[in-house]
Amino acid sequence: MKPCKDIQSQLADFSVGALQEPERAEIAGHLQECPACQRELRALQRVGTVLDALPPEEATAGLWESIRRDIEAPKPEPARAPWWQTLLPPRWPRLAYAGLAATAIVAVALLATVSRLSREEDDDTQDFLQRHGMLAWNDPLSDKAALGAMLGRGEAERKIP
Repeated sequence: MKPCKDIQSQLADFSVGALQEPERAEIAGHLQECPACQRELRALQRVGTVLDALPPEEATAGLWESIRRDIEAPKPEPARAPWWQTLLPPRWPRLAYAGLAATAIVAVALLATVSRLSREEDDDTQDFLQRHGMLAWNDPLSDKAALGAMLGRGEAERKIP
């Protein structure tokens, strides 16, 4: 059985007898059980009674020709939306925009923290290599490869404390 929404969309056709028999029988069966749809049908029938009481009006001479011109006229292309409206459509609620802004701020803060930590770790590594190089310089059995790597990378210009 159809829901009331579907039945009510067909009540106007039902009230003037414009439906085929299977649909008409289905709507009639629904109307026997549903007071809301019965009220809707009575309202449509009252409107029909009022419209039937009005005298018919003649269409103006150029009415149908103007309608034909409107139908056949080329439709203008819709204007293209700016790129920012495509990226952030206006139907988004303000809360979504706030969430995007908060996410961007957190991402920038994390990147700044990670890059700062990376530099400190690099500084710690460089300090270790410098200390290792100083110790290895005087010790003939020390790891000369680390000293060579440090000097080969251009670290020789840095002053060793």
